[in-house]
Amino acid sequence: MMILCVGLFTMMSHTLDVKAELVKKAWGQGYSNTFILGFNNTVGSAVNIYTLKDTESSIIHHIGNYNGVNYDMLEVMPSETTFIKADYMGYAEWLSDIYDWGLISEGYIRAGGINANYYSWHTQPNAGQPVGGVRLAGKWTHFRGEPNIPDYGSGYSTAYWDRTGLMKLVYSGEDVVNGTGWIGEKVESECAVSGSYTYIVDGEKKDLTGGYGWYAYHSNDYAFSCLAQKEDGTYYLISFWNGMRDEKVQDFLTELDVYNAIRLDGGTSTSMCYEEDLVEEVDDRDEQTAE
Repeated sequence: MMILCVGLFTMMSHTLDVKAELVKKAWGQGYSNTFILGFNNTVGSAVNIYTLKDTESSIIHHIGNYNGVNYDMLEVMPSETTFIKADYMGYAEWLSDIYDWGLISEGYIRAGGINANYYSWHTQPNAGQPVGGVRLAGKWTHFRGEPNIPDYGSGYSTAYWDRTGLMKLVYSGEDVVNGTGWIGEKVESECAVSGSYTYIVDGEKKDLTGGYGWYAYHSNDYAFSCLAQKEDGTYYLISFWNGMRDEKVQDFLTELDVYNAIRLDGGTSTSMCYEEDLVEEVDDRDEQTAE
C-alpha cells in the first residue's frame, strides 16, 4: 500500500457510484471567460483525486464567479481512502488520460483532476518535458532519461505533500537577484509538482519567487489553474476561466481560509475533468446572489 497524501476523515460524505461519466472542461486565451467541452490542449502533468471504490468520500464540484471571473473548483477532504497526487506519463497527454494505472488496478477511482505544471509544448524533441519537477512515489520523474527536478526554466516554486497529506511550498528557481544560480531546497516527499509562483504561504499572502517568474506576473489575462489547501487538510483544485490580478486571487483564497496556494499552468492548457456521479454539485452563484 503506497503512503499517499493522507489527511483527515470526511465530514460530508456520500457513497460513490462507479458507473460515472467523465466531464471534460477547458478554458484558455481568447475564450473570454467561457469554457468549452473537451480539451484545448494536451498537458504535461496532472493533480488528481483518487478514492477507493465502494467507500465514502467528500468531493464537491463548485462553480461560481468571483470579481467577474467564473471558476470551477474541486473541493476534497482527504481520508484513509481518498487523496490527491501528482501524475505524469513521461510525455504530453490529454488530461483525461493522465492517471495512475497501478492505483486503478488496486481498486481506486480517479474522481477528478486539473492540469499541473508548465511544460514544453513547441520545442522538439523536448515537447512534453515538465518545466520544473514532478515527483511520484518518492522519486523525481524523468524525461528522455534526464530527471525532472525543479532547477531550470520557469519552475520557480514547488508544492510537495508530506506523509500526513499536508501541502508545503518551497522556492525552487534561480536566484535572479544575486545571480548565484539554483537555490532550490531538497524535497523529501511522496509527490511534488513545480508551479510558477505562490499566492499564500503558511497563511500569509506571499510569493516565494519574489516576482521573478518566467511567465507574465500580475498581468496575465489567460485562464489558469491553482492548487490550494486549508490548514484542516481540505484541498481545492481550481480552474479560473479567465485572467485575474493576483491580489484578487489572494482575496478569493483568503475567503476560503486557504493556508497554502500555488499557481499552476494556464492558457490553453487550463483544464479539468471529474466523474460527475462521484462528486456533489454545488453552485456558489446561488449563495453569491443571495449575499
